[in-house]
Amino acid sequence: MNIFLLISIACLVTPLVIGDKREGLIGESLLFLLNTRSEHAVLVQKKEMSLNDLTLCLRFNTELRTKHTLFSFKSSTPSDLLLRREDESTMTVSFSGKEVRFQLPANLWGWVHICTTREANKGLVNLYVNGQPTARKTVRGSAPIVIRGNVILGHEEDSIGKDPNYVGELIDVNLWDRVLAPRTINLLATGESNTQGNVIDWLTTSIETKGSVVVQRSTKIQ
Repeated sequence: MNIFLLISIACLVTPLVIGDKREGLIGESLLFLLNTRSEHAVLVQKKEMSLNDLTLCLRFNTELRTKHTLFSFKSSTPSDLLLRREDESTMTVSFSGKEVRFQLPANLWGWVHICTTREANKGLVNLYVNGQPTARKTVRGSAPIVIRGNVILGHEEDSIGKDPNYVGELIDVNLWDRVLAPRTINLLATGESNTQGNVIDWLTTSIETKGSVVVQRSTKIQ
């Protein structure tokens, strides 16, 4: 192959070295290229927070219509926060072991903005898809979520090496210790707001890639 063509391809792809670390991503996506059952990225949490109320948001773009995990946090205590797509039409959210399933809109393709909220004292949880709320549901007895250590993106922590991983792009992962107003979530979805989380901030958090996950300029039109 022509050496100049090889150089051009390298400039376009520029993958991260395995295990490379970044401090936040601006205008870039995590790109999960392969289904090796082990591809994932790690967000290193430098501060500990105990969450009752919360809002978790992210954007993803995938052609997968089978089960895959987008966000996974688990600790040694009964404390977890999980966002998993079961199939084309169902999303599961888990708060400290309490799972809630939401129906997704039909024909959900391209970039999708997802937010989930929990209002602990009322036991209310919700899922917003591209800024639009689903029907709120009730979860009682869900314990506070103590965020410390690592958050896994693109895989469920207990399933790395065993179950298929996420394949696609992932950006704008943010977590707040409060329930954001519906209008705020809508503005985030449409790109009219760039508010960052106070627990996880996509622009500053420490990110470590695993496997062939790479960082590339995002295809999301800002």
